Order: sequence, then C-alpha cells, then structure tokens
Amino acid sequence: MSYLKIGKYYGSDETKSTYQFKNTLDTDYADISDVYMWFEVENFTDVDYLYGRLGAIGFINNNGGFSALTETHKEIAIQNFCVGQSDRGTIYTSSEQEFYWSKFIKKSEICRDGRWDRAKSYISFRLTSSEGSDLSVDTLILNEKYIKYGIEDLSTDGIDGLYDWLNGVSSFSQNGFPSKTYYNEIYKNGIISILNCEQ
Repeated sequence: MSYLKIGKYYGSDETKSTYQFKNTLDTDYADISDVYMWFEVENFTDVDYLYGRLGAIGFINNNGGFSALTETHKEIAIQNFCVGQSDRGTIYTSSEQEFYWSKFIKKSEICRDGRWDRAKSYISFRLTSSEGSDLSVDTLILNEKYIKYGIEDLSTDGIDGLYDWLNGVSSFSQNGFPSKTYYNEIYKNGIISILNCEQ
C-alpha cells in the first residue's frame, strides 16, 4: 500500500530540492520517514503541524502499527493523537492524555487558522472588493467552524463544512461557491490546495 514518505536528497544536483513528500521517492532521495521526523518537518520545510500529523498516521498504519514503534515514537504518536484510545491507554493515563489533548487542540487550531489566512489572501487577491466581501459573508461561520473545531465536510464530520461550500455539495448544492458569478475551478482548487497544505 502506498503512503506519503519524507525523502531527503543525497545526490549531486544542486538544483534539486533538499526534501520531497511523495508515495514513491525520486532517485537519490532517501526515505527518512518516522514518527519523530513527521513532527519535525514543519521546522525545516513549508509544511505544517497537521500535514506532519497526517504523515505520521500514514507511517504508523503502513509500518506495522503502533506496536512496531519504538517507545519514544509511541509517546510522540500518543501525544499527537495519531492512534486510538486503546493504544494511548497503554502508556498514558486519562489525565495525561487530557493534558496532551489541550495542546493538540491548540496546535491544530493555530495550523487551520494559518491555512485559512493563506487561502483568504490567495482568493482576495484574485477577486474584486465586492466579490471578496460576498465570499467573506458566505464563509464567515464556515471558516470559524473549520478553524475552531476542524469541521471540513459533511461526509467526514456529519456537519456541513467549508469544503462542502467550496465544492457546491450537500446543503450548498444551490448556493455554494460554484453558484457565484466569480467562481472559477482554478480558484476553488487553489483554495482547497492551500487548506490541504499542498502549496
């Protein structure tokens, strides 16, 4: 099964990026993925905490699961809620988990807020003032749900979210982003790419 890996370049071509994130790494890129590295990548690349967490979950699920991790990596996985309750309970008490949960919530919110700020900047640059105002009004509650609570879409969260509005689905099939006169699929994909930390 394919999953995202962290590759570090060890070749001689100085034009190559030092790091890459791919399912199959290019030649001269060594796989340096592990739980620790996924939480370090935000310190030396343009990706953020939630991107790293998703990478760590993929690494765990595709490399033998929680039981195959070292003790240090198990602790990192638990502290960042990459594994379920039964695994978390093998090392940390409920009160310890609650302590890490509050940190996780805070880091996640900061990350989503940064993503939304970048998405707003991207789209507002491309729209007129009145179009930007219209978009702001339409997404005011949705972006707060996204930033504060991580609500993205109906299929994932059971509540209509920002992604539903962007795609014009669920309760937004008639009045989502695609219904706007200023809608452009490139704009939609650009926003989603930023929200997914793909650019």
